[in-house]
Amino acid sequence: MDPSARVYSRFNLRLYDLVVLVISNKWAWRCPTSSTLVPFFHKDLGERAHLDVGVGTGYYTAKSAHNLAKTENVTLLDLNEATLSTASSRLRQAGYRGTIDEIHHNVFHPLPDHLHGKFDSVSLFYLLHCLPGSMVDKGPKVFATLGVALRPDGVLYGATILGRGPGVAHNWLGRRLMGLYNKKGIFGNADDALDDLKNALEGRFEDVEVKLVGVVALFEARRPKTG
Repeated sequence: MDPSARVYSRFNLRLYDLVVLVISNKWAWRCPTSSTLVPFFHKDLGERAHLDVGVGTGYYTAKSAHNLAKTENVTLLDLNEATLSTASSRLRQAGYRGTIDEIHHNVFHPLPDHLHGKFDSVSLFYLLHCLPGSMVDKGPKVFATLGVALRPDGVLYGATILGRGPGVAHNWLGRRLMGLYNKKGIFGNADDALDDLKNALEGRFEDVEVKLVGVVALFEARRPKTG
């Protein structure tokens, strides 16, 4: 298993919310979870079916249980079975009553046919910066894979920590975490830049919006290109 997926052991998952969502998001990446990322996650949730990719502890979907009340299906996709079971259980405990599907899958590989055209919304929060390779390489592959999962009026959206480029200025804590995580293979974002992300999205979608909060890019993409 890739180091970026292997790090999410059941023990580490217990620490994830504190270390990443409370401390790192506020102090290192300067993109607060409660005031920025959670509202952004809620903003584009679909009403029929939602696909969450790279599920972590299931924090965002669990925090969205009320917003997902009318959503018939939530599908969780990840390379790590521990994160899938954790996120699924957490969403159910938060009160979600629809169906929950768990898909153990590598996002670089084509999706199963039964997922094509199924979802109103696809979220990928803090996935891209964990994947190996440059944004120029991994971005188009991931967006091509996930774009086919959308309904014609659907939206793909998410957040990723950038490594460099105009507007990306890491503070002392961020630089040290970036160096450590990239060295261990937990992150693969040392060369990820905003323009490369935007270009990768525009290569696959007709309508793209990207903004920077701290060193985190928040993106939305609609109308997948065909061919």
